[in-house]
Amino acid sequence: MKPAIYKVMVLAALLAIPAALYAQSGSARFNVPFAFIVNGETLPAGGYLVEVQFLNVIGFRRDDGKASLFAVASSQEQRRVTLSSKLVFRQYGDQYFLAEAQFLGTDSARAFRQGKREIQVASAYEHPAIIETAGK
Repeated sequence: MKPAIYKVMVLAALLAIPAALYAQSGSARFNVPFAFIVNGETLPAGGYLVEVQFLNVIGFRRDDGKASLFAVASSQEQRRVTLSSKLVFRQYGDQYFLAEAQFLGTDSARAFRQGKREIQVASAYEHPAIIETAGK
């Protein structure tokens, strides 16, 4: 009897995992008009499909298929569900660093850490400009 109950509990837990992952998934298309840096990698300006691949791994695929990148982010809970998708950048002069990705219908944003390059560039500026790009 106990093995049967154990099997049912394990099966229920396994079935709950995809639902939990789906609840925090997200994807959107963005047209980014400038080259930008994500976790130390430079991506050219253009159209991108940005999507949560698994937990905090975010995929960036260019519409023309010439560039793609997977980057690790950290999850930041928000006070309410996001009403639109957007990418948030920190701008220092003519350089843009991805700070955060937010996806429609989720309650957490994905934040990207400042890398060595951004810290070095930021030292020459008092405050970065914050630039947002809306997704579709």
